[in-house]
Amino acid sequence: TNSSKAGLAWPNGNADDIDQYVTTGKVSWYYTWSPDAISSTSIEFVPMLWGNSSVDNFSSTINETISSNNVTAVLGMNEPQQSGQSNLTSAQGAELWKTYLEPLKSQGIRLGSPAPSSAPSGKTWIQDFLTACNGGCTVDFIALHWYDINATAFIEYLEDFYNTFQRPLWVTEWACQNYNGGSQCSYDDIVLFLNATQSYMDSSDFVERYSYFGAMQNLQGVNQDNALMSSNGQINALGKQYIGEQSPQTSGSGSADGPYAPGGTSGSSTLNRSLASLAAGLVVIL
Repeated sequence: TNSSKAGLAWPNGNADDIDQYVTTGKVSWYYTWSPDAISSTSIEFVPMLWGNSSVDNFSSTINETISSNNVTAVLGMNEPQQSGQSNLTSAQGAELWKTYLEPLKSQGIRLGSPAPSSAPSGKTWIQDFLTACNGGCTVDFIALHWYDINATAFIEYLEDFYNTFQRPLWVTEWACQNYNGGSQCSYDDIVLFLNATQSYMDSSDFVERYSYFGAMQNLQGVNQDNALMSSNGQINALGKQYIGEQSPQTSGSGSADGPYAPGGTSGSSTLNRSLASLAAGLVVIL
């Protein structure tokens, strides 16, 4: 489609060429899990206040970053309900927000919620955060992450978040990754999963932006077949699919709704095929 909602979650600094992803115009923005932009691209930068550990860097640089990079939006904290990430209570999150993010509203900046992981505690954390803010936090859009292996479940998750919070969504991390001990997606599964989920978001009225995980050489524990970059730093076939340069290419197997259970079937292969054909149809229509 012609949608330019796609972005890049970019941990690579200037070491890898970000502009190989912007040739089609589909990718329009990036973030770095930090307040630090990179110098080698002209697409829009979205700073992040990652958590307590980044407060000093964020507060000392954010005004200059906003003015020198034409910043329009800033992201809140990263997976606050996860102990291995920013690890904040909802009350602590509200305090950080009021201190460092809310003042940016005076510059016309749109503010994105802290981005919870897709563990069940994530939605509850955001609800408790908004309560703790007590009207003192302007949350212009909800940022969220999602990792699992089923495109239908992904779509239902987004619809639930939108219906719950009634704000536009930014999906700032997602991938076909099983954290529940079951089978991982094959490469063909990932091709179809990305196609189905990206096509859905491109056509969704309430999804403003998204960024896949990811455009990096090492996916840090996520199924490496989700990489949009090869080990030499060059864009790969999945990356070219993501930016709309080429159509999805599989070897003829795979499912948008994940691998079949060992020794059995998922029971949703008809849905898989209809989802994939819907996604393919969307690409043509839009």
